[in-house]
Amino acid sequence: MYTYRQIFSQAIKIAWQNPGLWVLGLLVAMLGSSGELELLLSSYGFGGQGLILAFWQGLAAGGLFTLGGLANSFAVFFSNPFFLFIFILLVLLVLAVSILMIWLINVCLTALIDQIINISRGQTLSLASGFGLGLVKFWPILGLNVLLRLISWALFGLGGLFILFDFPGSALIALLGFDLILILILIISFIGKYAICGVVLKDWKFKEAISAGWQLFKRNWLLSLEIAFILFLIYFVINSLLAFYLPLILFYFLKIYAGFWFGLALIFLLLFLTFIFIQIILTIFHWAAWSIIFVLLTNKKATLVSRLKTGFRRLAS
Repeated sequence: MYTYRQIFSQAIKIAWQNPGLWVLGLLVAMLGSSGELELLLSSYGFGGQGLILAFWQGLAAGGLFTLGGLANSFAVFFSNPFFLFIFILLVLLVLAVSILMIWLINVCLTALIDQIINISRGQTLSLASGFGLGLVKFWPILGLNVLLRLISWALFGLGGLFILFDFPGSALIALLGFDLILILILIISFIGKYAICGVVLKDWKFKEAISAGWQLFKRNWLLSLEIAFILFLIYFVINSLLAFYLPLILFYFLKIYAGFWFGLALIFLLLFLTFIFIQIILTIFHWAAWSIIFVLLTNKKATLVSRLKTGFRRLAS
């Protein structure tokens, strides 16, 4: 029987002892390294994906995509051809970067999961093999990630409707409804994790992955919650410590190197790289833990059960 300690110990060793995975971890971190927490907070990690999304959201918030905004834009564009050329060039550039990042992140996610399991089985790291598999699995992995995001956004939008209601007891209904939506988003994130691992490791097709991911979650829902809670605690504690200590270290060196801008820039760069590196390790650790758990849950010879379920059985006996 496997224990959580063995799984997390193996996951952190894989993340720490294999620098070849760090590049993959950096790119996958742009998808969001905090797992279920990332979905609940609708965060987009620290990387390029969030910046790209912010660009398009900024255009939408500015009213560009409304009828009036489009009409005014066309009037300005055709009255100033040079401005039109620069704007189109900028949009095409951001669109190209967006497509490249989406492609690269999803390919790297497949490569990361594949190589994590290969390393856990004692095989040698092969980035070429991982990228090759990532190219083959790109569309189903992209489809699962897009579907996961769309459903989560739709549920968040539904939760926002509860706030607009105004009738006796509406506050309580809004609170209960929002809690229910959070639970549904968690369930979707678990199904997504298992489905993605199934596509990469078991060659599941898109529809098969969703169905099998749901069945796997149903059989192991309590274990999934326990794992997610432990990973959340690890992520929260580490990032809380970073948020507390990194500014203190920066302020300390601001006093020492006051006026020495090169030294301050170097210290800031080192602290920033430290933060990025820890996020990379957390990302690899996160996916290593879920990938190993998926393999154990789908392996008939291996045994992995919920700690709470085991504890209740012991109390009952």
